[in-house]
Formats: sequence, C-alpha cells, structure tokens
Amino acid sequence: MKKNWFQILSLALNVVLLIALLMTRTELADTQNNLKNQLDSVACWLMDVQDQITDLSVRQREQTEDLSDFSFEPTGLDPESHTLQADMSITLRRWTADTEVTLLVTQSGRITEQPMSGSGGVFTTPVSLPVEDTGEVSFAANITAGGQTSREEVTSYSDLAMLLPLTNDGSGYGDPTYRGGSLQLQYDLGVRKQYGTEVIAPVFQVLKNGETVQTLPVKISESTVSSDPDVVYYTPASENGGIAVSCQPKDTIELHLLCRDSFGLSYDFTACTYEIDQDGTMAEEVWPVTDHNVRVSWEK
Repeated sequence: MKKNWFQILSLALNVVLLIALLMTRTELADTQNNLKNQLDSVACWLMDVQDQITDLSVRQREQTEDLSDFSFEPTGLDPESHTLQADMSITLRRWTADTEVTLLVTQSGRITEQPMSGSGGVFTTPVSLPVEDTGEVSFAANITAGGQTSREEVTSYSDLAMLLPLTNDGSGYGDPTYRGGSLQLQYDLGVRKQYGTEVIAPVFQVLKNGETVQTLPVKISESTVSSDPDVVYYTPASENGGIAVSCQPKDTIELHLLCRDSFGLSYDFTACTYEIDQDGTMAEEVWPVTDHNVRVSWEK
C-alpha cells in the first residue's frame, strides 16, 4: 500500500512539473514574440529616422550647393595632340544673367582652367586630357555670380586608364604550379573596347626579372567568355593556353599583354606577376598597385 502511495505521489509530481514546464514554455514563447515585435518596431523606427535624415541631407544640399547635375562623355583620342577628347556639361540649380563658370581639371598634380559657355543654367566645354599622364583625374567648377565665387566638386576618376579606348576588364586563370624549376600558368585576360576602337596586334610577353624571355601569339579564349560584345578574352595560343617559364628561387615572372588601338595608342597591360620564394618551393602572386595596371605610349 505504501509503495502504491509513493507511485501516485511521484506521478502527481511529474504531472505538476510537466504542467509547469508547459506553462513556462508558453510564457517564453510569448516573451520571444513580444521581443520580436518590439525589435521589428525599433527597426521600422530606425528606417523612418534614416529616411528623414536622407531627406534633410538632400534639402540641405539643394539649399547650399549650386551644382545640380553633370555629364562627362569621352568621345575618343586625338592622335595629333595625344589626348583623350571629351565633352563636359554641368547643370546649375540657381543662376543669373551674369553667372560665369570655369572648369578646373586636376591631373598629375597640375590644375588647368578653362571657361565654360552656356545659358539657362547649362554650361558646356570640350576637355582634352593627356593620355600618357595616367593616374587620378578630378573636375571641379568655379561658379561666379553677383561678384561672389563658389567652388563645386564635379566628379573624379581614380585612374585615367579607365577612360581609355582599351581597358583591362578582368581575368580568368588557373592556380600556378612551380616544380622542377619551371613555373606553369594558364591565363586569360579580358579587354574592353570603347569608342568604336578595335584591338590591334595583341601578343603576350613574358618577363623574367624585367627581361623579356618569351613573346607568345594570342587566341580568343574558349574557356572564358563574356556576354558583352565589347569585351574579348585573350589567352596564349599554346596548348590549353598554358605558359611555362624556367626559373630559380627569388625570380620574378611577369605576364604582359601588348597591343594597340585604332587611334594608334599602344598598351602594355600587366596581367599578373609572380615571385618564386627563396626556398624555391612555391610561386607567390604580387598584387598590382592599381586595378588599371597599364602603361601607354604613342606610336612613333
């Protein structure tokens, strides 16, 4: 009888504990839902505040900045002056009959000024940029009205190379291998064509410690393709697009693509650079300083 009593008591306690557990789980679920709803409310409030700050920033710019819009359209190269030709247009929010605008062009640390002409708040001017001065180029405008002059930043480009008729559009390659004193590499380099130009006489060039050791013909890559008709990928015209270079520890190997465009500008794209480690066990890639790693020169 006593044993049955303990069994009944144990069962009752288990039932009580189960009920308590179920109630606790329900309360936790309710608390979790409440917290989730509160977090959703806070997120919505933060989004509203962000939208208000954005609107306030836009209104503040409209009140303090004269520049409303701009257009910078390169048109091609001028072989005679060795420059990139472009049309610059800016639109002002406010202007008067006596408003004058001067375009400031900063390239390779040098600033040039040229007046812009226009009416109705739209001012334009042609722009000529020396293409051999690759690097950052920026544009600003001095706006003079009623005897007061203000400066407005217009736009900038991290490297003039991105505006040239031919640009590096990326690459596709397999992992390099180094064994038995030979560096083996497969590489495709994409070239983007602009302003109606074509890629003329492309070849790959292999340099070892700065000296040319191989010049390889190219072919259109079959493994790396682009849906953009203005981008073409080149690979060495060898079996599987492979390159093999004999080298020793501490050697530096560079792969370049040489070509020229329809305007007569010659390009030297550095596709990739590898260094053999001092133990002669592996090749380490050396990353370029800029994404537009190219040197240009005019045909003589």
